[in-house]
Amino acid sequence: MAHIGVAGYMGAGKSTVAQILKKHIPCRVIDADNDAKQLMNGNEKIRKDLVAAFGSDIIGDNTIIFHKLGEYVFRSLQNLKLLNSIVHPELLKHLASELEKNRKGNVICDAALIPLWGIESWFDTAIWIHADHSIRRHRLESSGKLDPAAIEKRMRLQEMLFDAPSGKPWYIIENNSVISTLEKGMKKLLEKR
Repeated sequence: MAHIGVAGYMGAGKSTVAQILKKHIPCRVIDADNDAKQLMNGNEKIRKDLVAAFGSDIIGDNTIIFHKLGEYVFRSLQNLKLLNSIVHPELLKHLASELEKNRKGNVICDAALIPLWGIESWFDTAIWIHADHSIRRHRLESSGKLDPAAIEKRMRLQEMLFDAPSGKPWYIIENNSVISTLEKGMKKLLEKR
């Protein structure tokens, strides 16, 4: 049984790696971004604190309007840190609880911020997905969800928030190529474990 943490900057391919791993290991995948959104909508205190910090126009039909919240959050590193201070304490409690509930099963936790949180020790294997900045930007632009200037700003702020890890306990997986190359790299990693 294994708990595997998968981290990387936006556009690196964390979710793709989680899905590749899931093909090879019967497991539960925890998507930290998705769980954070559920907490923001489901936890009354978090919602009130977000409204106090960023304004009431981030709420519509009693739920968070995430693109609106993102516009405020990614204006500055200070705003990003403010969001994190509101959401992360409860998110970390939630993630710890989910891992404990699945103590006897395989779990993959897809969470960009594992290095920021310093929770590598929670996992049997910690994987950092690395892709060059230009490649990550191209992938994010291809999704069509944000304009290029907004993507670049969000990428820069995330990179300012925390440094990419190196060395133990991290396995660094390069993802600058096609999915088949990434799958080969993941297969080699699984064979080493």
